Amino acid sequence: MYARGILFGKMKYELGDHIVIRCPENHLSADIEFKVKGYFTGGYNAIGGVIKNDKTGDSLFELSGSWDAEMDIKNVTNGHREVLFNAKGAKHSPPLVRPLEEQTENESQKLWLKTCIAIQNSDHNAATDEKTKIEEAQRAKAAQRQEQGHEWRPKYFRAVNGGPGNPEEGEETLDWILAANIDGATPEEKTKQILAVMPILPGDKNRDSEPIPQTTLQPGAANAAGLARETQAEAQTTSNQQVEHTTTPKEAATPKTIRRMDTDTHSVDEFVDAETQ
Repeated sequence: MYARGILFGKMKYELGDHIVIRCPENHLSADIEFKVKGYFTGGYNAIGGVIKNDKTGDSLFELSGSWDAEMDIKNVTNGHREVLFNAKGAKHSPPLVRPLEEQTENESQKLWLKTCIAIQNSDHNAATDEKTKIEEAQRAKAAQRQEQGHEWRPKYFRAVNGGPGNPEEGEETLDWILAANIDGATPEEKTKQILAVMPILPGDKNRDSEPIPQTTLQPGAANAAGLARETQAEAQTTSNQQVEHTTTPKEAATPKTIRRMDTDTHSVDEFVDAETQ
């Protein structure tokens, strides 16, 4: 997520990222980019991508449009274009979320609640203060683990076992994968298996008795590089519902400029990454 209007104008958040979705059974993959607006070109909430045959490498379909409005799909072979999905005409399905009183302290919605409320109230100073408190607490925990020789590991995920011949071959771009065996024969069975991994729906009981796994580092392994990696990984696990960075005037004085190339026009735009403020 990126922030605009830090130095001047109205602050606005954008979703900018890249994702690859694969279907090994049909040898298909969708390479999708959530684009951010350039300073002088493009629009907000743009999306672009391509669906390929992984066996042949051929492009089959092209995706374009806006993820919050109308998305089109074009058949590369015959040039036919049609609407794939119209978000404005779709019926909204509210997510099922456990109430705050049932959530643990480190769940995203509860952890970032005060930050979100401050932003909704346009109180950017309070939002920055609340965000800083969370980040400093995470750094303190990381430093404590470093001192004790413990390597941080997520509770419900494990590292991807990629590479030729390994179970997650082709998934090397992922950092973590769900630490559960999801092998149901039907979508309904797989849904039950996923819901059994952790408390997700209202009424699900917390499993606080299950400790977060830790690995004791070998002598010399607990170095500054490891500390940086675990701090970054821990921050990513709580960012699902995080409203990203707001800045004070002092922070905004030296923003870091990020360059991104548009996959369609190949033009290069510059923007400020809220993560670096």
